[in-house]
Amino acid sequence: MTINWRFILSKWWKAALMGLLIAVGVALWPQAQCAVAQTCNRPADRWCGAGKCCDYTGGMKYAECAGSKVSEWKNWPYRCSPDSSGDCNVTDWMGWPYGTRTVVINGVRRTQAYMPNCIGQGVWADVDCCGGGGGGCTPQYAPPTIEDTYTVDPPYPIVWSQEQPPYGEALGMTINDIKAHGGEDTTCGTGQRANITGITINLTLTQRTLDWIFGELSQRYINVRLKGSYPQYPEVADIGHAYSLCSTGTGLVGYNTPDAELDCRFFRPRDPGEYAINVTACQSDGQCTTRTLPEPVKVWLMENILSGAWR
Repeated sequence: MTINWRFILSKWWKAALMGLLIAVGVALWPQAQCAVAQTCNRPADRWCGAGKCCDYTGGMKYAECAGSKVSEWKNWPYRCSPDSSGDCNVTDWMGWPYGTRTVVINGVRRTQAYMPNCIGQGVWADVDCCGGGGGGCTPQYAPPTIEDTYTVDPPYPIVWSQEQPPYGEALGMTINDIKAHGGEDTTCGTGQRANITGITINLTLTQRTLDWIFGELSQRYINVRLKGSYPQYPEVADIGHAYSLCSTGTGLVGYNTPDAELDCRFFRPRDPGEYAINVTACQSDGQCTTRTLPEPVKVWLMENILSGAWR
């Protein structure tokens, strides 16, 4: 029999293309099982999300602290038992030193770990083993960021208990419009960001103010002393006060979204000078960022009525 080389050569590209398609299909078959056929030996997208399977191990980021500062972010491993448990919850925390719990969210049982930060606060974060050997990817997020800007009302607050015409009463002040943003996915390239779960603030006197009070001011007025306690935390205004509504709610606009804003917090400034604004923002993976805003808020002293009002 004579071989028809012209026919074979005219068809070689079709054979090569078919071979390439078969190779790609073999490579993608485990992911296809997980995302479509639900036949992989681990709970697939019905638990972990499309394109993911439950692996036997996972890890979560946590902060190692040096005082009140984060010295290093580390990864804590844990284990799951996807073949036997029917879900992707953690079955072995491998000695995690902080709290763990199981909760039901929208009818689904979830395991959570308590993620502390370096200033004595923390959040509960969902933890599982999704994204491992089934071809999926579990995002790891950068820490949250905090913007520099804020507003203060009134624009020129004065020391609490001094008369403040035209109000005829001690007004205090509110710190408003502090914005935080969830960290971006740094591992999977999804473009997703973590959700902001909390923004808290406190005030402290700057060192320059302390030097001024116990230096120049103490030379002009006898028995000068600090009347406030620091750090100073937000307070609740009296009913009927101009800022009473500021203190009644969470004050967090955009809770559990990537971009959130602390609407307002009320303070009674009992000392004059510059107050540093210290802000902590936490996000859904348990990471928190704490920073002092670059511009302090200034509280003024009405010296013409200083007697009995501040000394």
